[in-house]
Amino acid sequence: MAIVGYARVSTEDQSLDVQVGQLKAAGCEKIFSEKASGSKSDREQLNALLDYVREGDTVICCKMDRIARSTKHLLDIVDELRNQKIAFRVLNINLDTTTPDWKANAHNAWRHR
Repeated sequence: MAIVGYARVSTEDQSLDVQVGQLKAAGCEKIFSEKASGSKSDREQLNALLDYVREGDTVICCKMDRIARSTKHLLDIVDELRNQKIAFRVLNINLDTTTPDWKANAHNAWRHR
């Protein structure tokens, strides 16, 4: 069971260092990172992460808007992971799909970000 992180910044001049540091502190053994607009639906490293993870793994990101473009996109990603029995966590809001109220927390957090 691996703990896998995802970090993203929108522009080339932004640094991934803070996110990568937080993901390492959270125990991530492998981190997929990229510099790409969040509005892009096809992100190479996000796709690579989704191909990489296996049942029993945990995917972690620092903030919801780093991995998803909208609540619907977030729920699509989480549903895909949950169907494969992969946990998902968002560090800044303590979202954890292994808890029963994760979906309500995701909706509320997205609205209040």
